Amino acid sequence: MKKLLSIVLAVLMIFSLMTGCTSKTDAPKEPVSEDTMFKAGKYAGEAQGFGGTIKVEVEVSDSEILKINVLEHKESAGISDPAFDKIPSQIIENQSVAVDTISGCTFSSKGLIDAVKAALISAGATEEEISKAVEKKAASTEVIKKEADVVIIGSGGAGMSAAVEAIDAGASVIVIDKQSSVGGNTLLAGSALNAADPERQKEQTMSEAELKTIEKILAVEPVNDAMKVWHDTLEKELNEYKASGATYLFDSPSFHKLQTYIDGDFVAETEKVDILGDNAPEAIKFLEGLGAKWIDQIQAAVGATWKRSHTPTTDLGTKGASFVLPQANYAMEHGAEIMLDSKAEELIMTDGRCTGVKGTTTEGQPFEITAKKGVIIATGGFGANVEMRQKYNKHWAVLDESVDTTNGPFATGDGIVMADAVGANLVGMEWIQLIPTYGPGVFTPYIENQFYINKEGNRFVHEDGRRDELSKAVLEQTDAQLYIISDANTIKDGMTTTGTNVDERIGNGYVWKADTIEELANMINVPVENLQASVDEFNNSLRTGNDPFGRTVFDKEFGAAPFYAGLTYPMVHHTMGGIQVTTKCEVLDTEGNVIPGLFAAGEVTGGVHGANRLGGNAIADVVVFGRIAGQNVVK
Repeated sequence: MKKLLSIVLAVLMIFSLMTGCTSKTDAPKEPVSEDTMFKAGKYAGEAQGFGGTIKVEVEVSDSEILKINVLEHKESAGISDPAFDKIPSQIIENQSVAVDTISGCTFSSKGLIDAVKAALISAGATEEEISKAVEKKAASTEVIKKEADVVIIGSGGAGMSAAVEAIDAGASVIVIDKQSSVGGNTLLAGSALNAADPERQKEQTMSEAELKTIEKILAVEPVNDAMKVWHDTLEKELNEYKASGATYLFDSPSFHKLQTYIDGDFVAETEKVDILGDNAPEAIKFLEGLGAKWIDQIQAAVGATWKRSHTPTTDLGTKGASFVLPQANYAMEHGAEIMLDSKAEELIMTDGRCTGVKGTTTEGQPFEITAKKGVIIATGGFGANVEMRQKYNKHWAVLDESVDTTNGPFATGDGIVMADAVGANLVGMEWIQLIPTYGPGVFTPYIENQFYINKEGNRFVHEDGRRDELSKAVLEQTDAQLYIISDANTIKDGMTTTGTNVDERIGNGYVWKADTIEELANMINVPVENLQASVDEFNNSLRTGNDPFGRTVFDKEFGAAPFYAGLTYPMVHHTMGGIQVTTKCEVLDTEGNVIPGLFAAGEVTGGVHGANRLGGNAIADVVVFGRIAGQNVVK
């Protein structure tokens, strides 16, 4: 496997997972003399990280910490890497556990620090002795100056896809990111990439209920010329499908576009919807060409509204890794410079043209990067910025700090702020998406073999609906929470088809496992008769194609033990608004004019999704428009 750049990203699912530390040692504990700190030897310590217990072995002399070995952990590969790469050496260098956590993997960092602390206390030290303040060196005031054809702010899916295209067009590239490693929010993706893919979809059959979904879409009257083109194309395609006698799962770019536009409440920019639908299939091939792999089955992510979600394998670590690491590897191997721990703060404008970026490193040293051809903003949305959420929100009762986010803590809208400062136009900023199916109680983003119940044990929504519909429905339930109910059709031998080990989560306070429906109902304290009625309703809806809530996406009948329940609630997930760009990803100012030398792509832009984003469309967005930005900045 190619050597990967150490990658990070935060999984800030704000849950109280941190517990106390425990420790053990392979050397007998004896009192230490007053002139020594430790009893020399090797000691073990453990503490709770984000994914489970972190175990370490620490070797000490009578006065020094000599070596730290991580023996075992269950943290997400890639996301937690910076913590394990940096913290042990920092503790040894400073001879203190009072080191900073790594932004983007806070829980993993704290768990590792606490495990080392536990081992050192076992070695005879006091907490005060090993927690002395670390003196920070003063940052250099000398300005770091660099130059490249293209400067890209943000190393997520959009930024790295842009880097690949710019490199292939012959440009030199510098990528800047305030995080400790590459990946951005893309690395955290728990879903998939939406694209019409008839070859793969032909392996699945289409139900009568699913056919009705297409006919329902066709019954929506076109509101403009672009929508009429999609409508007429889909109608022709569906008639040909029916005439052929086919029974496979139908799909096409025109159907994808219509669903994106209609379920975005008709406020997306049709030119961008056109580009998304037409180029999403090519995005699959683009990633495959760089090494990404997919599981066989096409599924429907939460809020996708159709089975066109492509799920990557976990060969590169997390699912999200396959959406960004192939591009990152290619970019680095072909000469791109990656400046990590470097926060862009200001766009440099020269005679009305964007010619570079100014910012500051994590250590506090200023930098100035000149872009000979242009700058691409690919910094993502503002889901983790409570102040911005509250400033722009018009549709949710509350979006303050009491509402968690699925985003990493770095999703603070930096690119939007910088673009706004140079006169860029912002669109759709009020459209902020909540999703009710993230967190430690969620083990797969796919809904075919799952259903949702409230704390009374009753179904209350069609699980294949839009994310805003699902979130609104959950907010009306007791405690604004839901249980996701799964069986062995979703989880076999403790593992989901997408590689998540669910059994490791049993006992975390959010996931339960039982051999019978009755046992599961008792575990989560809902009436047995209500849960059983919900199971029966799900199965009857699958058989008849007539669900009382209007659900149409199903796979198998529910009933294969063991049974699982996962508790979760709505969180801020995506911000649909942002910088307005042309179809070439050129940034527009408030007068509708292109700002020369300035481009943007991904969640930092607005106009692609409208008022609601379909689940699985974000990854298509970042790859499709990231590539377009990279191509056009060089042109």
